[in-house]
Amino acid sequence: MAEKQEKQQVKQAAEEVKGQAVEDQVEEPKSGEKEEKKPAKHKTASKKDKTQEKIKILEAEKEEYLNALQRERADFENYKKRNATLAASSFQNGVADTVMVMLPILDNFERALAVECGDKAFFEGMNMIMRQMKDVLKNLGVEEIAADGQFDPELHNAVMQAEEEGAETNQIIEVLQKGYSLNGKVLRHSMVKVAK
Repeated sequence: MAEKQEKQQVKQAAEEVKGQAVEDQVEEPKSGEKEEKKPAKHKTASKKDKTQEKIKILEAEKEEYLNALQRERADFENYKKRNATLAASSFQNGVADTVMVMLPILDNFERALAVECGDKAFFEGMNMIMRQMKDVLKNLGVEEIAADGQFDPELHNAVMQAEEEGAETNQIIEVLQKGYSLNGKVLRHSMVKVAK
């Protein structure tokens, strides 16, 4: 037994000596020398660089998508405005077309009312219809163009000229057909006779 213990002690001593020799072989780096990077640290730095690159790529994509979204929203807002403008102008064009069809009827009503009528009730009824029609046109924005005073080529259409005492040149003498405007835009020029 004593021999076994001695062998074990010798074995342990030999292992301690080997361990000491291995430690002596590893030298500590001198203060002026650069320490070599260990492979594990290199891999970590490389992963960091790759992560940073991915972050930059993703941020660029995010900016691109954000810009595309903002452009789409602006286009949609412009589309809505265009449609609203188009709808309003379409309505005004529809009103203008309808009024233009009704103006000859209005002219005929005025001619009919200018003729004397023996039946007072009938004449009064026709006057009421005429007033109602003028009110409807007024509510739509239709106004009669004034045709008194000087001739204005933007509002009047001179179809005749005549000598008139006491009248200035280009003064309106007679209205042959009334003109009308819709919200300030001329629908039909007044047909007038002017002085020479």
